[in-house]
Amino acid sequence: MSTATPIQAAPTMSPADVAAHEQASYVRPPRESRVLAEPATPTTCRRDYEAGADVRAAATRQQARARR
Repeated sequence: MSTATPIQAAPTMSPADVAAHEQASYVRPPRESRVLAEPATPTTCRRDYEAGADVRAAATRQQARARR
């Protein structure tokens, strides 16, 4: 005798739910991404990397504490 749990079918959406979901998907236009709006040039990448030095240093200290 097998004690395996039977596989249950995934719940399905009613046609009304599908229609409401499709309608809701088109209500709002997508927001513009500030990340995608700025071109990834060597200058902007270098600026971002330098701006994150304190974050990387803090992460390194936290990892060192965790290893003790």
